[in-house]
This record gives sequence, structure tokens and C-alpha cells, in this order.
Amino acid sequence: MSYLKRLQEFYPLTYKARYAINAYNVRTEWENEEPTTVTVHETTLNYGGPEEGGWFYQAGYPVKTHCIFSKKQAIKTFIQYIDEYELVDQPSLGVSTTYYNYEVSYANGYATVYPETKPHYC
Repeated sequence: MSYLKRLQEFYPLTYKARYAINAYNVRTEWENEEPTTVTVHETTLNYGGPEEGGWFYQAGYPVKTHCIFSKKQAIKTFIQYIDEYELVDQPSLGVSTTYYNYEVSYANGYATVYPETKPHYC
């Protein structure tokens, strides 16, 4: 069960705002600067290789970038994308019938493809 889904159970009226504010605060604390964009990525689970019985990694492809100018606007936009891309009801990438999910996050630049190079097994 996703973190967003658990928040919905405990705080049915305010879970989107709590999720958006927490994501904003975590981003600000880790990067020591306020974010300037809200990005949307389409994420997939890719096969990495056969080592240790097989391993997978998550890759993201840019869908949308929205510039923000205040914390209030950032949170409003984040909540709008939670609704628009139906993040609460999307199944886990680990389920065999799920080809992709959407991920909304704060950033300081345009949405770009990640990872830049395919990871390798150590």
C-alpha cells in the first residue's frame, strides 16, 4: 500500500495537502533551497540483469514541468497533479499488469529522463 493511500485512510479530507506539504518540506531540507518547478514523470520498472536471480531498476520519462513562484502555488499545483494523474489509485509497479505509473515531485529544473545511464550490478 502506498504512502499516499495510507494518508487517505487516516486523513480523508486533508491527505493531499499533507502529502504535498511534506514533499515540499523534505525537498527544501535536502536541497537547502526552495523548489522552482513541479515535475511529472512516467515511471517504469526495467530489467537490469540476471545477477542474483534478476534485478530491476526504476526509470522515469518526463511528461510535464510546471514553474512555481510561491509555496502556496507549489502545493496547489502538486494537489492538482495528484488528481489529474490519479496517483492515489494507481497500482504498484511490482504488479505484472502495471506497465507504468506517474510520479509527481518538486525540482529546480525541467523534468528529464532518469537515470541518465543504465545502472550496472556491482
